[in-house]
Amino acid sequence: MTTITQTGGHVDTTPDYSAYSYQELCDARATLDEALYPERAKQLDELIASHAEHISEESSQVLDKEGTFLRKSPVNFHGSAKEFFSIWIVNLLLSIVTLGIYSAWAKVRTNRYLYGNLEIDGHRFSYLAEPLQILKGRIISAILLVGYILAISTSPIVAVVMALAIAILSPWLICKGMQFGMKMTSYRNVRFGFTGRYGEAFLVFLLFPFLTVFTLYLAMPWALKKMDEFILNNTTYGDKAFSTELSGGTYFVAGLAAGVVSIITFIVGISLIGATAVFAGAKESAEQAGSISVMLGVFILYFLVFTLASAIYSGMIRNHMYAQTRLGNVATFESNVTVGGFLVLKITNMLALVFSLGLALPWVKTRTLSYLAAHTQVNVLDGIDSVVASNEQIGTATAEEVASAFDLDVSLG
Repeated sequence: MTTITQTGGHVDTTPDYSAYSYQELCDARATLDEALYPERAKQLDELIASHAEHISEESSQVLDKEGTFLRKSPVNFHGSAKEFFSIWIVNLLLSIVTLGIYSAWAKVRTNRYLYGNLEIDGHRFSYLAEPLQILKGRIISAILLVGYILAISTSPIVAVVMALAIAILSPWLICKGMQFGMKMTSYRNVRFGFTGRYGEAFLVFLLFPFLTVFTLYLAMPWALKKMDEFILNNTTYGDKAFSTELSGGTYFVAGLAAGVVSIITFIVGISLIGATAVFAGAKESAEQAGSISVMLGVFILYFLVFTLASAIYSGMIRNHMYAQTRLGNVATFESNVTVGGFLVLKITNMLALVFSLGLALPWVKTRTLSYLAAHTQVNVLDGIDSVVASNEQIGTATAEEVASAFDLDVSLG
C-alpha cells in the first residue's frame, strides 16, 4: 500500500514502511534523499527507532546465549610438506643425538609451526609452551616410568598394586594434561582452558568403559559419547565456554556402520586369502610361498579393516560433534567430511608411510591437516570481540608429560 501526496510540485508516492523489516528500513533510510522527501525520512526514523528498541529488548535476553551471526569463515592450513619436513628431520636427528633431550624443543618447534599455520577468520593460533617446561615434565615422567618398571619386576603383587594405582591416577593425569595443552594454545591473544575435574573424569574414562563389559560392549558408543561430551563441555576460550549435547543414537549408528562394513570386508578378505592359499598349496613347491602370501594377506587385511572402520566412525562422529557444538555467543561449527574422502586419505597416508619407511610423515601430517581444514567452517557470531582472557594461572607441563609417558593420550571421536 502506498500514500500519494503532492509537495512542492513533486508527487510523493510513499511506500507502506510498516511492513518493512528492520534491515529494509535501514537500507531505505540510507538511500533516501531527506531534502526531497522529509516526511519519508521522519517516518523511517520513527520506525527504525521503534524496531531498534524491540530488538534490543529481545537480544538482551538471548544474545549472551545465542549470539548473532556475522560471517562464515573457512579454516585454512597454510603449512607445506617441504617446510615441515625440514623441521621434522632436524628434530628427529637432534633428538637421537641428544638421547631424547632435544625432544622437548622438537615438540615446541613442531607445534608452533602447525598451530601458526592454522588460520580462522584472518587470525592464526599460537603455541605458547617453552621447551624447558616440557623437558622438566619429561625428566620427572622418565623417573616415574623407570620406577614403575622396576617395581612391577619385583613381584606380581607389586605389579597389580602399581597397575591399580596408575588406573586410579589416570583420570587426574588426563585432566592435568588437557589443562596444560589448552593453556598453551591461544587464538587472538586469548588462551584456551580446561575445567574438567577428577570425579567426572573417573566416571567417563574408567567406570563407564568398565561397565560396558557387562553389556558385551554394546554400550561402548554411549561411553565414547560421554568422553567427548566431557572434553567439549569442559573446554573454554577466555571467559567463554564450549557446550555440546551429543546424540547417543548417532554414536550407535556410526559404531554399527563401522562394525558391519568391517565384518563384511573381513569375511570377503579372508575368503580371498583362503582361495589364494588353496591355489598355492596345490603345488608342493609353492607351499612356502603360499604361507608367506597368507601372512602378508592377513596383515594387509588387518590394516584395511582398521582403516575402513576408523574412516567411517571418525567421519560420522566428527560431523556430528561439530554440528552440535557451540562456543557461547562467539562461534558455531560445521564439518562436512565424507566417508569416501576420509577413507582415501587414510589409505593413501598409510601406504605412503609404509613405502617411505616413515619418511613421509611430514607429508601425511600436513596433508591430513589441510584436508580437515578444507572440510571445516566456523560461523562467527557477534560475541567474538567480547571474549575476555581468563585470569587462571598457567600450570606446569609435568602432568601432561607424565600422562604421555604412560600413553594416556585423549582425543575427540
